[in-house]
Amino acid sequence: MPNTSSPEDLADKARFVFRGKVEKLNAATLPEVRDTSKTAVVRVEETIQSPKALSHYTGHSITVQFANPAEVKVGDEAVFFTDAWLFGNEGIAVRSLGHHPPGPQTAALRPSEEDPITHLEDRDTRKHYDGADMVVSGRIVSVRLFGDPKAGPSTREHDPDWREAVVDIDQVHKGDRGKKEIVVRFPASQDRMWHKAPKLEVGQSGYFLLHGGFNTTGTEARAVPVGATPDFYTVLHPEDFELGDHPGQIQKLLSRIPGTGTR
Repeated sequence: MPNTSSPEDLADKARFVFRGKVEKLNAATLPEVRDTSKTAVVRVEETIQSPKALSHYTGHSITVQFANPAEVKVGDEAVFFTDAWLFGNEGIAVRSLGHHPPGPQTAALRPSEEDPITHLEDRDTRKHYDGADMVVSGRIVSVRLFGDPKAGPSTREHDPDWREAVVDIDQVHKGDRGKKEIVVRFPASQDRMWHKAPKLEVGQSGYFLLHGGFNTTGTEARAVPVGATPDFYTVLHPEDFELGDHPGQIQKLLSRIPGTGTR
C-alpha cells in the first residue's frame, strides 16, 4: 500500500528521519527483538533529522519495524520516517511511520547547512509557533496572584498555583498587532506536572509563544465561535518563553519568517 502522507507530513510526526537501504528482511540487529516477522535490517546512509540520542547511527545498520513489511524488499533505498523503539548494546530498533523513495520531495527535507539535531529542533519550534495564538516580545512589568487573594493555599494534588504576568509589548510577531499590553497566566508550582513551565519574573524581557484559553462556567465549557478572541493566554511549555538576551530557537525562527522578524 503506498504512503498516503507526504514526506513533509511524515517529517512533522517522526523524530528520526534517515535515508537508508534495506539489507535483510525478517531480521534484527538486537537480540531483544524476538519477533522479526515485521522487521528488517536497514543501513543508515544519511541522517536527515534526529534527536541527539540517535544522531550517530549514519553508516550503521539498525532494526526497523514496519506496519506492513510487504512494502519493502532487500535492496530498496528510501527515506524512512521513524520513532525510537528499543535501545540495546548492539544498536537500536525503530518503528516506521512510513517511507518514501528518494526524490525531490524527500530531498527538500535535507537541511542545507544545519546538522540533523538542529534541524529537528527547528522543526519542533516551527510547529510550536504554528500552534500559538499570539507571539510577542516585551517586558514583564508586574506579576500577581490569580484568583481570590483571600483564599487559602490549595490542597489539590498537582495544583498549578496560577500567577498572572502583565507584559508591556514591544512587538507583536503573530496575532493582534493592536495590543500594547497583555496578561499571561503561568503555573508557579514546582510540582512535577508544572516544574518545566516558564516561571516569569518582573523585569524579564523576552519572547512569548502564547496559547489562548476560554473561561468555563461550572463543569461545562461554553461554545466558542471560530476565530473568537481568547479570554486569556498561557505559557505552559518550556519553549513558550525565551529571554531576549539569550537568543535561541524562537528568535532564530522569527528571523526567518517574513514580517515577523526580531528588531
